[in-house]
Amino acid sequence: MGTGERPIIVSADIADIDLIAPLWEQLNEHNKAAHKKCFGEDLHETWADKKRELRKRSDQCLLKFNYATSNDTIAGYCISSINPRKEGEIISLFVLPEFRGGGIGGCLIKEHIRWLRENGAKSVFLYVHPCNIDAIRFYWRFHFFSSSPLMELSELDEGG
Repeated sequence: MGTGERPIIVSADIADIDLIAPLWEQLNEHNKAAHKKCFGEDLHETWADKKRELRKRSDQCLLKFNYATSNDTIAGYCISSINPRKEGEIISLFVLPEFRGGGIGGCLIKEHIRWLRENGAKSVFLYVHPCNIDAIRFYWRFHFFSSSPLMELSELDEGG
C-alpha cells in the first residue's frame, strides 16, 4: 500500500463468502505447509468444508464478515462469531503477503474486537497454528495470549 493510503473495510454477508475463497486458499496452503513441517502430517480441509462450516455457524451464531480492499484488490478479510453462550471467536483473519505491514490486519482485528464487545461477547478467543510465529506476534499486539498449557508430541519415538 502506498504511504497514507487507507484500506477500505467492507461489511459483507455470508452470501458473499466466495469473494475471499482465493485468500482463504492461500491461508490454508500456508497452514498446511506449517503443519506438515511441525507435525509431519497433512491437513485436509477444503474451501467447500470451510464454507459449509461458516454457513452453519451463521445459522447458529451471530457472524461478522468483513473484507478489506486496496487498489481494487481484496487484500484481506476477517470473520468472527458470537455463540449463544456469548463466547466470541475470531474464526479467520488473513492479509495477502504483499499488503502486510500496511495496517489492514490491524484495521480488521480492531473492527471485529469492537463488534464482539458491542454485541455482548464475554470472552474472545482464536486458534492460531503453533508454528505460525508471525501470526502469534501479530495477535500479541492486540493483547491475545496463550491460555492453554496444552502441548502435543509431534512424533512418537519408540526410543524416547
